[in-house]
Amino acid sequence: MSATLAHHVILDPIRPRRRVAARVIWPVVITAAAVLALVVAGAGRDTRAELEYLDSLHAQASDLAIGAESLADVSARLFSVDRVEFVEVTDSLRVDLATGLDLARASPPSDSLVAVNALYTQVLESWSRGVSGFASGVLVAADDPSNTVVADNIADALAELRAGDELYRQMVAELDREEVPSPMAPMPEVIMMPAEGSLATLSRTYVAAARAPSSGLALRAGLGISQLVSDPSWLVDPDGQAVLPATEQVTFTVVITNSGNVISFPETLRLTLSGGPEIVVLTADVEPLDPGRLRAIQIEPLDVETGLVYEVSAVLEVTNTDTNLGDNEISVVFVVNEGETSG
Repeated sequence: MSATLAHHVILDPIRPRRRVAARVIWPVVITAAAVLALVVAGAGRDTRAELEYLDSLHAQASDLAIGAESLADVSARLFSVDRVEFVEVTDSLRVDLATGLDLARASPPSDSLVAVNALYTQVLESWSRGVSGFASGVLVAADDPSNTVVADNIADALAELRAGDELYRQMVAELDREEVPSPMAPMPEVIMMPAEGSLATLSRTYVAAARAPSSGLALRAGLGISQLVSDPSWLVDPDGQAVLPATEQVTFTVVITNSGNVISFPETLRLTLSGGPEIVVLTADVEPLDPGRLRAIQIEPLDVETGLVYEVSAVLEVTNTDTNLGDNEISVVFVVNEGETSG
């Protein structure tokens, strides 16, 4: 499947209404909680326990509705989403599911809620398997392009999400039965399945999107050169020419950054100065760098002559996977000003 087709299919979510629902959930929860407090105050012990259980059920389902919206959002953007964002969304959803299971696996407060509790347990277990399988499958697809079974694993995870959605609908229907206590507010709609379509087609689409060159899901470093500075500092004249004050020596400092999502491998920095009597080439080791960090590498002082035009270039000789090879080189043409030299 082409990247264009993958983009088109994934951007066909089940429900555009999710974002609206997420914005109105919290006012509904607050209102329901206020009404619940009034009702519970005048209710018997058994009724209070039932209402408190149903209020917890409603609050958890509201949290899960928001999590499902976030899952649909990142799933639609697998071709460009950042790994950190994807992991944060899926991990947060798994925490909410685990919290729900703590409630579901406890004994319900009354016999009338046994069926509801049993269905709720099945819902959360199915969704938990689905979210975990989907998250791990997507990351494996990104990290290991040669993996041929990951599409089947993602399809199985999507089947769990779809089964959980159906069980949730059955649970909501169970709450509508006359002999079952009714929650103070209608249960929110929760659809954990991120998009419509056949499981096999969706799975292949997600795999292709996770492996797209534009995706930020794969574990890879992003070393780059962000700055090349000199001491003494060069200035730019009206013609755009870099000019170094009159000096006999110049020290260059190269600033390396890691814009990737994993610690980098050891690499080599090569600095070349040309324009003088001889071309000078120096190298420096670039030690592993954590993601989001930078390091300044100072090169030993180099001799220069006034009146000459030089070119200095710094190149990161990257031998491992890198997010962007286009930022691994920088060069500056400069002239050493004539006049009284320093140093």
